[in-house]
Amino acid sequence: MKRKLIEYKMKFVLGAVFLVILVLLARVSYLQLVQTEEYRTLARNNYIRIAPVFAPRGEIFDRNGEKIVTNRPIYTVSINDLNLEGTTYHLYLNRTGADIVDMADTLAWILAGDEETLLYFEQISGETLQDYAKKNGVTIKQGEDSGNAGANDEQLYVLKKKFIEEKIKERARDNKNQLEQGQRLEIAVVYNPSTMATLNRYDLESYGVTVEKKADVLSTLVQMLLNKGVYQGQTAYEIESRMRKEIRDKKLYRPYEPVLVAEDIPPEMVVALREKQMELPGVVVDIQPVRDYPYGDLLTHVLGYVQNIKKEQYEAHKDEGYLMNDLYGQNGLELVYEKYLRGEHGARQVEVDASGRPVRDLGLKPAVPGNDLVLTIDLDLQLAAEKALADGVKRAQGAGFKLARAGAAVVMDVRTGAILAMASYPTYHPGIFTGGLTSAEWQELQESGALLNRAIAATYPPGSTFKMVTSAAILEKKIVDPEYKMPDPGYYRLGRGVFRDWKPGGHGSVDLRKALEVSCDTYFYQFGRMAGVDAIAHFAREFGLGQKTGINLPGEMRGTLPTPEWKYEMVKSMLIRYNKDFARVRELNRMIDETQSESRKQELRRLRDEELEKQLKKHEWDLNWQQYETINMSIGQGDNTYTPLQLVSYVAAIANGGTLYKPYLVEKVVSPHGALIKEFKPEIRHKVDIDPENLQIIREGMHRVTLPPTGTASGVFYGFKHSAAAKTGTAEVIDANGRKKGNHALFVTFAPYEKPEVAVAVVLEYGDSGSGYAGPIARQILEAYFNDSGATDIDKSKDRAGGDAAAGREEEPAGRETGVVAINWPGLEKHQDGEAGLNEPGGTSFDQMLWEKLHEMPAATRPVTGPSVPAPLPRAGRQAQQQPAPAPQQHQPAPAPQQPQQAPAQQQQPASEPRPQPAPVPQPPPVNAPQAGQPASPQQQPAPGAHLPAQPEGGSNG
Repeated sequence: MKRKLIEYKMKFVLGAVFLVILVLLARVSYLQLVQTEEYRTLARNNYIRIAPVFAPRGEIFDRNGEKIVTNRPIYTVSINDLNLEGTTYHLYLNRTGADIVDMADTLAWILAGDEETLLYFEQISGETLQDYAKKNGVTIKQGEDSGNAGANDEQLYVLKKKFIEEKIKERARDNKNQLEQGQRLEIAVVYNPSTMATLNRYDLESYGVTVEKKADVLSTLVQMLLNKGVYQGQTAYEIESRMRKEIRDKKLYRPYEPVLVAEDIPPEMVVALREKQMELPGVVVDIQPVRDYPYGDLLTHVLGYVQNIKKEQYEAHKDEGYLMNDLYGQNGLELVYEKYLRGEHGARQVEVDASGRPVRDLGLKPAVPGNDLVLTIDLDLQLAAEKALADGVKRAQGAGFKLARAGAAVVMDVRTGAILAMASYPTYHPGIFTGGLTSAEWQELQESGALLNRAIAATYPPGSTFKMVTSAAILEKKIVDPEYKMPDPGYYRLGRGVFRDWKPGGHGSVDLRKALEVSCDTYFYQFGRMAGVDAIAHFAREFGLGQKTGINLPGEMRGTLPTPEWKYEMVKSMLIRYNKDFARVRELNRMIDETQSESRKQELRRLRDEELEKQLKKHEWDLNWQQYETINMSIGQGDNTYTPLQLVSYVAAIANGGTLYKPYLVEKVVSPHGALIKEFKPEIRHKVDIDPENLQIIREGMHRVTLPPTGTASGVFYGFKHSAAAKTGTAEVIDANGRKKGNHALFVTFAPYEKPEVAVAVVLEYGDSGSGYAGPIARQILEAYFNDSGATDIDKSKDRAGGDAAAGREEEPAGRETGVVAINWPGLEKHQDGEAGLNEPGGTSFDQMLWEKLHEMPAATRPVTGPSVPAPLPRAGRQAQQQPAPAPQQHQPAPAPQQPQQAPAQQQQPASEPRPQPAPVPQPPPVNAPQAGQPASPQQQPAPGAHLPAQPEGGSNG
């Protein structure tokens, strides 16, 4: 019996042993047969490293093959160990007790201000602050949990404190047995030394809390780099904090990629790191290509810059082979042509020893460089444009215009739309982004405005450079014969309002060409108003103004082309948002957003619409387009704002006969071996709908701007070896309080006049006048384009010809830049007795004005648009039918004539009863008047080398 029992037990034991052996064999078989590759990979990773070989980006060349952007190798430092934290302060609780609540409350108030510590509590608890807030019925807006709470800072801080306090209490409660057995418990980790300094002010030991400082390889590495001056203006905590953030991201997205710690370290730092390799396991020194700029900050705003790929960029392109430490275009052409410029990374397989030191190379997959860009930019011309712009700023500041600190210049081939140069000032060196920026450096860049590409992303009132658009509207609408010479008294009356010309006393007899030549405001006031806002806006659109050009650069602005519809919607929006009369509308909108019931929403919308209509009727004058705005618009003031690129495109279209090209900067994309990848050809955006004869008249007027003795840019072009056409502009700038800040200076030109090749647009912020300070910049650029040697000293040209106009002493523009319409509109003067002017509430009705009466007159009395030129009425007739001009204000530069002289089309009718006027007697134009399509007479063109008389005071207005 006993033996059988023993045998039974033996069989049971043998069966159990056999079963264990069977399980072990199955497990070993599974490991050997199924998981072989997995464990082989893990084992190999202990001694084999896969180091990426970064591909150099494609290079960038100018149109002539000159290299503008290239690459250079730099040393980088990375870490492979994603468990490193740097310097940390660990808080341990050594006992349990009744004071746990007080301890948690005290610590939480302090730790709530440390964002990294907050992340620690989120990680150990598995609950985010947003989840905790939602559980407690609190809504956190996007970004508030990262310290950007705005007006809710205090409430958010309290929420963080409660979150941390609860987590400390939970941790102490869940580990009570551990504490009772005398084992310490980690309750928090502090990263910020300033937070730790605050904690040290408290008697933490009285709560049973001790602090232990820890440091690892990351701490040692960062301190070495700091001692060698690799990091400038940063503390060890700031650097380590950034590394910890990258490590967290890497663990989540790419756990096998190293974390970049520093770039472009000096060779002596490389030697020091190699010497201490045993003390720095996981630290990798590698070589990586980065952008190099042989010409410094040349063409920066066009080229853009590269920087380590951002998180959102990586998420969007991680399937395209990007690494977390990759360089990625952040602006300009670097961003637009990223897919062409980036290369294909290679890899190097390296065997390492137990300390992570390389032993031997096991294999190499070479990197493939990116494709090259060939630009339309001419390097020499770009250098000249940037220098001219910088010189122009210095000249303006030296003359006392201290606000003249920025500007832009664009050069375009009028035959193709190719951009030959694009300059924006101030600028910056794109290489500053390679190693990262400190907060102080970033703040300085922001405040200087250097990051803004003013050529495409800043909009300016065009001033008198807009007058070619108004000319097109006048000519195409046949408002007046271009040969008709109107008498210019130096001002224009609109009811009781007076709009002044920049030149006191006026310009004498002025036709359209002369109006462009001398920039006569009065001419464009009168006939621009007759053409109307719709016609002016139509031809502005025809020339591409107020529209994006479609250039292959990010950040292009559209600008503003004001129209009655635009004004109505803009003012309506402003009234609803800010005006006290619309408080009920705002309240109803809020109620609509908060209401869930659809029927209730419909009822609230009905009430809102009724209230809105009621209030809008009270503000009809503010909402509707007024005649003074057409007058302002006719000379490029008011709400017109356009980019320098739009201006140069518009002028190029005038020069080439009406073809509006799409501007482009890249001529072709070429592989590293020279093969053509992609080529870009001229692209026509639009054909301007304008009679070629009318366009020729405009070109003639622009050409006369450059000719002595009265052309507003004659001084700018004195001694210039080529013919040209131009237009000056001076745009008044008003601040938010309605006070004048200064004038922007503008200048547009094309050359040669007879067979145009190139157009230039220049804007100099607060540069006082177009001819005085923007014009010389354009002159320098044109000389560089034509490669003129021994060019005339532009600064001295005003002493030889052109008088004060050439020197830039243009008068203030009569219009003003306006936002929401005000009663004291631009250019309006009141009577000394304080009576209201036209369209002002309580003022003279617009129906009394001549413009409306013209539509009631027989056709014979309307402006003549045929080939004959209407003769002015005899002086007695004019005196009998016009009201005297209002007495001039004391501050005006010159008094207006007591008897304003106007063209027959503008004769004032008695307010009570309009009477038809007799038709004017047609008379032939004066013998010396230039005919349409003909150049100026020999008397207006001095012989080459002739001494030029001083020009009367004048210049462009805008």
